[in-house]
Amino acid sequence: MTEQGPPERVSIAGWIARGIAVVILLPLRLLWEGCKLLGRGIAATLGYVLDTLIEPIAKLFWYWIIRPAWAFCKDFLWGLLIGQLLWGMILTPIGAFLLDFLLRPIKRAVEEWLWRKIVKPGLIWFGDKVIEPIAKAILYVPYFLVRWLILWPLDQLWRWVLRPILTVLGATLGFGWRVATTIVRVLVVTPCRWLYRTALQPLSAVLATVWRATVVRPVRFVYLRVITPVNKGAAEVMTALFGH
Repeated sequence: MTEQGPPERVSIAGWIARGIAVVILLPLRLLWEGCKLLGRGIAATLGYVLDTLIEPIAKLFWYWIIRPAWAFCKDFLWGLLIGQLLWGMILTPIGAFLLDFLLRPIKRAVEEWLWRKIVKPGLIWFGDKVIEPIAKAILYVPYFLVRWLILWPLDQLWRWVLRPILTVLGATLGFGWRVATTIVRVLVVTPCRWLYRTALQPLSAVLATVWRATVVRPVRFVYLRVITPVNKGAAEVMTALFGH
């Protein structure tokens, strides 16, 4: 056991503080504990009343009054009165009447009037006044570039450079061709024609006559007078000897 010391001495200020705590804080603490106890009692009472009285009554009221009333309203009132009577006999004829005699004519009139009077003229005006100028402006840029940056330089090149060069070249080639044909005709064609007419043609006629007289006629004579009779005689001898 530990040795206990002398009791702590409390000063007058300590006793005054203790007295104030007992007088002021103790009633507040007792009041707070009483409120807590009262709250617990009220909560327990309300829970008991809710569990034993209100919940069974609510379940009884729900299962025996609200659900049958809701089923009756949903099945009978909505299905029969609203679904068949109101919708089938009142709203459907009224809707068909409004659709046939009011909405469709209004729709047709609005579409025809809107299309003919506003949309179509607006589109035509928009196309003529807006789209067509914009398209022309857009197409003018490549047209301008092609015309003045490509076609015009090519035209000037053809007009002032290529066509004169081709003209001079064509004239030079034509003149050269005429000169060449003249030279060939004078130096080659005319002498060859003269040589053929004056020398080759008579010489070929003489050679042909000599060939016929020295070769063709003797060969024909030998063939007709010698070879043919010999062949005929040999054939007769072979036939006489062999019977063929």
